[in-house]
Amino acid sequence: MSKRVICLGGLIAMVPMLLGPAAPPAVPVAPHEQFPKAAPGGLSIMAYNVKGLPWPLASDRTADFARIEARLLAMRASGSQPHVVILQEAFTPPAKAIARRSGYPYVVEGPSRDLQSPVRPEARDRDFIEGASFFKGERSGKKVSSGLVLASDYPILSVHREAFPAFACAGYDCLANKGILMVTIAVPGSASPVTVVTTHMNSKKSSGVDPARSLYAYRRQVEAIDHFLNRYRNPDLPVILAGDFNASSAERRTYLTAHSAANWTTKRRLPIDNALQHCLKPHTPCGGALPAIATTVFEKGRDWQFFSPGYRSSIQVIGMAVPFGRERDGTMLSDHVGYGVTYRLTQALTGHSPRRRSAA
Repeated sequence: MSKRVICLGGLIAMVPMLLGPAAPPAVPVAPHEQFPKAAPGGLSIMAYNVKGLPWPLASDRTADFARIEARLLAMRASGSQPHVVILQEAFTPPAKAIARRSGYPYVVEGPSRDLQSPVRPEARDRDFIEGASFFKGERSGKKVSSGLVLASDYPILSVHREAFPAFACAGYDCLANKGILMVTIAVPGSASPVTVVTTHMNSKKSSGVDPARSLYAYRRQVEAIDHFLNRYRNPDLPVILAGDFNASSAERRTYLTAHSAANWTTKRRLPIDNALQHCLKPHTPCGGALPAIATTVFEKGRDWQFFSPGYRSSIQVIGMAVPFGRERDGTMLSDHVGYGVTYRLTQALTGHSPRRRSAA
């Protein structure tokens, strides 16, 4: 074979690289993947762990990210996109870019790699801190950000972010500066805004350490969320907490649900509910023909959404959609499911709010 033929073949092979990746083919959006079109006082929120890990923890996922963007753009073209998209594990630039490339005008990120928590260790943390392992990434410092990105169609009025305490992590999770992101969003047709909070908590098996150590870090992170909400949440407004809670064991679930009921609501203990669990009940407005994978998501205890009313405005769940479950060929675009919940903001449960302690 001549050198000219070899060179020509090489140039042909390089064409896709020179032109960039081909746009993924448009795929029709199934009914259970769509959100209802915007209605006054309505807000749909989708949380999705997109597995945007840096190399060598994950291979190049640009093609999967492009398919996620294409689906969100197709939903936007039909007016059925989620009003708010929350990403976890968006560590790499291509993963972070999903929000902008999907047409969302308001985008904020969670704690950066260098943001430090104001929470200091206590005496009870001494043994845990001394047991940190360099080989498990617990003494290597933060290498990446929190990986949290929130994108909204509606104006974001305020932003609060906080990293988990540097000591409150276990295993390889310590390499990421995980934490909490809170925004206040103005919802068209609603008498009051809504507070949206997201987080990504310490993993269990993936952390690479024994369950007891990861559980201790998990509990300290739950307590960090307690303090964060106590400082920054406005009890007049309804709140939605959506993210990767990694509540994959009975011990974690018990601790998380107890603290959410006691510390994530208002001082008058207005009710708090798990939206996914609520929608799996057949006789609720959001119940019905949900894909079977929705039950699996709830049982795994990772990707949950909690919601609770405020003094000025209440909140109801009216729908659920699963835009990112299993593809038609059985594959998934991430190792998590991307589902969303549609809420309706309604009139207040009480006529007035109690005096609120000023935030620090």
